[in-house]
Amino acid sequence: MFLAWKELMHSKRKFNLVILLVVLIAYMVYFLTSLAFGLATSYTNGINKINADYIVLGANANDNVMMSMLPNSLYDDVITTGEKAKLGLFPAVAADGELSGEALEASRVEIYVFGVENIQFFIPDDINMSLADGQVIVDSSMKKLGYMIGDEIMLSDNETFWTIVGFTEKATYQTAPIVYANLSTWQDYRFSGQPNTASYNAVMIKGNVSLGSSELTSYTIGDFIQTLPGYTAQVLTFSIMIGFLIVIVAFVLGIFIYVLTIQKVSMFGVMKAQGISNRYIAQSVLNQTLILIVIGAALGLMLTLVSGYFLRDIVPFAVNILFYSAISILFIVFSLLGGLFSVNTVVKIDPLRAIG
Repeated sequence: MFLAWKELMHSKRKFNLVILLVVLIAYMVYFLTSLAFGLATSYTNGINKINADYIVLGANANDNVMMSMLPNSLYDDVITTGEKAKLGLFPAVAADGELSGEALEASRVEIYVFGVENIQFFIPDDINMSLADGQVIVDSSMKKLGYMIGDEIMLSDNETFWTIVGFTEKATYQTAPIVYANLSTWQDYRFSGQPNTASYNAVMIKGNVSLGSSELTSYTIGDFIQTLPGYTAQVLTFSIMIGFLIVIVAFVLGIFIYVLTIQKVSMFGVMKAQGISNRYIAQSVLNQTLILIVIGAALGLMLTLVSGYFLRDIVPFAVNILFYSAISILFIVFSLLGGLFSVNTVVKIDPLRAIG
């Protein structure tokens, strides 16, 4: 480590350029990871918030919760050792019903309406109240559009008005904010006030589940999330991009270390002629690689966190320590593997030829 550090201090400008390259690539990887995780969680925050174990849909819904319409008669066929609750789900466009003109247009936002019987089941950590007809609890992201408690939101049919009575954090579904209403309010909106239908889309389960009807099918929450439109493709795309970037930074760093090693062949030849072992010299090369990647990755992570602090209200940025740790370990491992090419060169140096 002593030899590696002394050389870094001696040739600061040269190694600063290498560190700058590592910082930029690490920053790109960490930032993309944060965006990918943020986007993925914005798809599923509302589902994960429930802390449910299973979801039950209609057997012919083709994995699509909005294509699943369940009558009340099937509710008793969902048997669980824990708790269960009905869920109605439907997309809409909301606007501030107290505004007009350009201000009204600016307040429009795409939402998902969750019709629930028991609000505490769906957001157990936030709300200690019940929802009367026409009352809603909304995701806190709607505050950025000027919504406040007591405001009326007007839905896309321009005839339905609901009153906001509370906010909850991180309640999004497929990136859109969730508006929680009681089930009867949801049914009136979903079915345009038609008297027929005491229906819902799904049953959420906390505990184990068994089904007493072939008209029903159950999914674990993890399996259900994988069926959300675009979720798997998005996660896979970002994962491949991040994986390739990690390999690229290791490859580039390996090339730089190799070039720097070739430039020092004569110096290494003198060291070997003085009796310094191959192991010591090779270890110094790997230590140098380790120092460069650790400093570069640490600075890249700091830049990512600073960027996320300022951009968190603009882009779906989310911090995940586990992902950061895994990526940092991969950076180190692949970079050290890249540095082994330089070690192989050091081992093959002939002192007499190197000295010339």
